[in-house]
Amino acid sequence: MPKFYLFLLFLFWGCKSKHIDITTTESHTPPDHHFSLSGESNASNVPFFQSIIKINGLDSLVSRALLKNPDWKVQLAKVELVRVKSGLPTADSEPKLNAQLGFKEGKENTRESGFVEQSIPNWQTGALFDWEIDLWGKWKLLKKSSILHIQEAEYLKEASKLTFIHEIARSWLLICALKEEMQILEEATASQKKSLVFYGQRVQAGLDNNTTYVRQKIALEQIKLEQSKVFRLFETAKIRLCSLLGNPLQAELPEIIKLSDMEIPSLPEIFPTRALKNLPHLKVKEAKLKESLLLKKSSQYDLYPSLSFRASGISMSSDLSTPFKQWKASFGPVLNLPIWSPKKKIARKAAFSQAELYKDEWNASINLAIEEIELATKSFIMSQNEHAIASNASKEIAKVYATTLEQLQVGLISQLELLEDERQYLSIQRDELSTRLQVFQFALNLSKSLGLRWEE
Repeated sequence: MPKFYLFLLFLFWGCKSKHIDITTTESHTPPDHHFSLSGESNASNVPFFQSIIKINGLDSLVSRALLKNPDWKVQLAKVELVRVKSGLPTADSEPKLNAQLGFKEGKENTRESGFVEQSIPNWQTGALFDWEIDLWGKWKLLKKSSILHIQEAEYLKEASKLTFIHEIARSWLLICALKEEMQILEEATASQKKSLVFYGQRVQAGLDNNTTYVRQKIALEQIKLEQSKVFRLFETAKIRLCSLLGNPLQAELPEIIKLSDMEIPSLPEIFPTRALKNLPHLKVKEAKLKESLLLKKSSQYDLYPSLSFRASGISMSSDLSTPFKQWKASFGPVLNLPIWSPKKKIARKAAFSQAELYKDEWNASINLAIEEIELATKSFIMSQNEHAIASNASKEIAKVYATTLEQLQVGLISQLELLEDERQYLSIQRDELSTRLQVFQFALNLSKSLGLRWEE
């Protein structure tokens, strides 16, 4: 009896799975003061997207896209499929019961029958109950790995949602910027047409030669070419945005606001190491690594002996009305000894290699995430400086244009000089708009690299 209790104690000890150790993301990142982005000491949570980047009309677009976009529905369906399939790896750990009914013709000649040939029973029924005991904790490890696989799918969904929303924002900002640029080019075209009329009059009056007039005409064609390019980009950007909303041919969009009327994004005050711990695509890699370590551990137990409890029964008869004319039943523990299994050995080596691969991928992802945060931070700060320069130039040329207009009104200069200043003013406006869009684009890059989620 003491030996029996010792055996049970051994079984329970074996069934307890070992804890899987893994270093944290934080241990792989440099200190916060090495980053260009600084945070607030009292900030406990990562800020939401809307608190950093305020974009008019984006709320309704995101809500519609999350409701109707087919690709997003595919992502949700993938998560549900992972949930359903999560029980497959551990299905064999549950008790199994099989029953069968068969009909066959034949004869037998056995020692028990005195070597007299006789017909065997035609009908045979049977049942088999089999339950593998988790002797070493293999099934517990596989169940934990299934849970991690579901978490991995959820993190992947979060990462896809993060990318999806930032892509919608990027498309919408581009549309707003292109619409405003088309308005500037319309004004530039009208100004150049006025200039062309004046140069035509000068040529007719003999005050200028035809070459100057042709140059102005070529300048008008160049502006028209720019108009055509911007309009093409505008129309294709609308198609892309409508596709994100669920229908590439859908033309219903919110009122397009001028980009210059939108508030410039602010630099988020968050410690990068805190953001890195919440990045969904890093959580995907971490969950995948933890899952592979559990599978690596469980693959070792595939080469260990396994213990099952098995019960079976067989009934044979030539008449279904008397089914138990011949029968036999058995039950008891069965110890399986895998003496030689090349397939299991290869699977074990593959599990070890897979774990090492996922570990390297995880480290590489952390390194890339750090790079993306630093690049986005630097680019955002420097783009703000570029926009400030363009904005100052726009203000200065606006003053020059206002002075030129006053001088024209009192007859000190000609209409052509005013038109020249107007064209320069409109050109600098385009530069300012371009740098403003760049600030928003780098802000989106930074927001995505920090994993700023959308507040529902």
